[in-house]
Amino acid sequence: MALVAPVWQVVGYQNSGKTTFILSMIAYLKEKGIETAVLKHHGHGGKPDSTAWKDSDKHFHAGAAAALVEGEGFIHLQGRMDEESFLHKNLALLMVFNPEIIILEGYKKAPYPKIVLIREEEGLSLLEELTNCQAVLLWPEVNKNHEWIPFDVAVFSLEENMQIFEWLMGKMKLNHERI
Repeated sequence: MALVAPVWQVVGYQNSGKTTFILSMIAYLKEKGIETAVLKHHGHGGKPDSTAWKDSDKHFHAGAAAALVEGEGFIHLQGRMDEESFLHKNLALLMVFNPEIIILEGYKKAPYPKIVLIREEEGLSLLEELTNCQAVLLWPEVNKNHEWIPFDVAVFSLEENMQIFEWLMGKMKLNHERI
C-alpha cells in the first residue's frame, strides 16, 4: 500500500519537548481543518504499558495476533508484527483514517523529513547522526548559530511554534504539488 499522506518525524532526546510540540502541532493543524494521524515510537524499552485489563487485552495476551475493540466510534488496537516491517505496516494502518499528514514521534533512523528538538547544546550532536533533517527547534539555552547546525536546515526557537507550523504548511503544499 502506497502512502498518500506526507509523513513528518519529530525527533529529539528524551525530555526535549517532542510530545508537547506534537500536541501543539495537532491543535494548530486541526484548527486549519487538516486531519492528522500520529505514530509514537515507544523508545524506552519493552512493550507499551496497557493501563486496563479488559476482554480485548485478555484476547491479545492469550495469543491473538491482533485484538481490536470498538465502542461509540472509538477503537483500541493491540497487535503483533515482526520488527522489520512494523513501521511500514503501522503507517499503512494509519492510512485507513485518511489523514492529510502523519506525524511520527521518534523513529530517528527512518528516512522521512524530520523536525529535531534540541534542549541543550550537547544534543546538537544528534544532527550528525540523523538523515533528512528539515528543521531544528531549539530551546532558549541553545545557540542558534552553532557550527553543528547545517546551513540548509530551517532553525526556529521554542517560542516560534506558529512560525514552524506555517513553515510546515508551506512544505506540505510543496509535497502536494509534486504528487
